[in-house]
Amino acid sequence: MKKIMAALAVALGLATPLAAQDWPSGTVTIVVPYSPSGNTDIFARHMAPYLEEKWGQSVVIENRPGGGSMVGTALVSQAEPDGLTLLMTTSAYVTAPAIQPDLPFDPRTDLEPVANVGYVSYILVTQGDSKFNTLEEFVEDSKQNPKFAATAGLGTTTHFAIERFIAQSGANFDVVHFKGGGPAVVAILSGEADIYGSSVSSAGGNIASGKIKVLAVLGNERIAALPDVPSTKELGYPETEIHQWVGVFAPGGTDADIVAKINADINEVLRNEEFIATVTPLDWTLEQSTPEGFAAEIDQELTGWKELAESQGISR
Repeated sequence: MKKIMAALAVALGLATPLAAQDWPSGTVTIVVPYSPSGNTDIFARHMAPYLEEKWGQSVVIENRPGGGSMVGTALVSQAEPDGLTLLMTTSAYVTAPAIQPDLPFDPRTDLEPVANVGYVSYILVTQGDSKFNTLEEFVEDSKQNPKFAATAGLGTTTHFAIERFIAQSGANFDVVHFKGGGPAVVAILSGEADIYGSSVSSAGGNIASGKIKVLAVLGNERIAALPDVPSTKELGYPETEIHQWVGVFAPGGTDADIVAKINADINEVLRNEEFIATVTPLDWTLEQSTPEGFAAEIDQELTGWKELAESQGISR
């Protein structure tokens, strides 16, 4: 309703868009729709100080997990379109609608794509003291002794990734949804789950300490962060390539000049050599994007993931 009233006010000449040069006028809140310590949360907290310096205002990271990231996403879709509340989320933005048709927002119209910041690969991980040293051993044992596979939430990219791997490998996994990458990693550490498609940033410290064992990179190629870990394509699963992008969104109706400014400022941070040196070891491939280009990607992926969910029978 507030967005309709704002639009009417503009139409009647009773309000004018906030000029980009006057933005931001206060604290900027970046909502991360996952629990702390997942890769999106870690990335947002690395980026926040650089944006604070550029904007001269505090940048607060607010975790709003739940619903496979849709709780926090819906929250931002209803925020004032003044650019002071932003969303940093993953490609769950385009996968979740494929299996959740009753979302309280329209992903094509109720949020404005601002910037695609980059992507990470997935790694299949299990407990560090697991008796399995290869993915092949793990998959074969699952056919006799079913395993629990964790995801970062219903409809997230980790959910689609594990479902795609199950279809490719014939593994016998029961899929269990958590409220983000952090809780999913905790489930692996505690033995509550047996396998998870993690990011390096979510699991990195536990990999280094030996608490988590990496079985494979979920994709076509090995990654620089873990050069000794084979890819699933190497191991005989050629159709499992999937990445998780992370992007920034603003509420629908945010002034285009403000969106363009945020995009330009984020792109500048992504070119900062100090920032690059911080996130590259976490397996981040950084992007330079435009709002228009990112919007086109979103539209295409919303259609594509819906078609895949229907063809593979992936549902809630």
